Amino acid sequence: MTAVPSFAHGRPRLGPQSRKWIDRLSTIGIFLVIMLLMQALSPGFITVANLNLIMLQAATRAILAIGMMLVIVSGGIDISCGTVMSLCMVLFGVGVIDGGVPLYAGFLLAILAGAFVGSLNGAVIAWAGLPPFIVTLGMLGIAQGLALLISNGRSVYGFPESFEFFGGGTIMGVPVAVVILAGFALVMLFVFHQTRLGRYAFAIGGNEEATRRAGIDVRLWKIAIYATMGATAGLAAIVLASRINSAHPGIGYGYELDAIAAVVIGGGSLRGGRGSVWGAIIGALIMSEIRFGLNVLGMSPFIQQIVVGVILIAAVWLDTLRTPANSRGK
Repeated sequence: MTAVPSFAHGRPRLGPQSRKWIDRLSTIGIFLVIMLLMQALSPGFITVANLNLIMLQAATRAILAIGMMLVIVSGGIDISCGTVMSLCMVLFGVGVIDGGVPLYAGFLLAILAGAFVGSLNGAVIAWAGLPPFIVTLGMLGIAQGLALLISNGRSVYGFPESFEFFGGGTIMGVPVAVVILAGFALVMLFVFHQTRLGRYAFAIGGNEEATRRAGIDVRLWKIAIYATMGATAGLAAIVLASRINSAHPGIGYGYELDAIAAVVIGGGSLRGGRGSVWGAIIGALIMSEIRFGLNVLGMSPFIQQIVVGVILIAAVWLDTLRTPANSRGK
């Protein structure tokens, strides 16, 4: 049977699927409007080369945003993911260049290091009962300090030439970083919809107490969720290190703001229980499009940070507008 929209107070109430599609179409519309605006401000902005650059820059942000989406869907947040990415990048660079670790073993090192840090976040949140914002704020400082300590505050150079392929190469004209993003997105689509990790993340974000009473070990799954976020930061570190062909201990700072903004712009709710992989990707594309456009317009990096802050506040405000009033206090 076809679902019939209910009418409350004389107005149709949209179902979850209808609302989801409206969110997706609206974010795609925002992307296109910004593209046309940049074309008007800087004629010649819309080119194949620029679109490739936007997608290339979006790859790292989108990978982080997908991991962040899983955390936010569960009702949490991770503001340490940017500096965890820096830490994973430095461990990878020092291991491969200074320690002689084989390149692909270095990949595994970065991802496992991120998963370990993420699991620490999850364990403290789950077992100590501390707010995710406070725990990950503390980890932001710890990860940044460790990255600077391990690298002695310097950038690490000297990766094998073959490593540049992952961040700067192309396959049939498509940047390899975008191919990696596509593969990761497919894996996370499966995780979100076909595994207990994804289903329990939605359940915890929707109603944590009801999930606990259903016999689900909420604490264990929170650790798994944050460990996945950490592993995602490790993957993003590899892609970004390959693109800049170095490992910099401070480069990840600020990426967490882009990831959170991308999630909310893409339809995720900071109250948990709502979000999608595709929404995170579209949100990351919008953030990268804005940053790239501001660069083309010659905007100062300091002003760009102000713009990102304004966008984040606006995105959270948008979240409050599209969240039903009866669910805001949960």
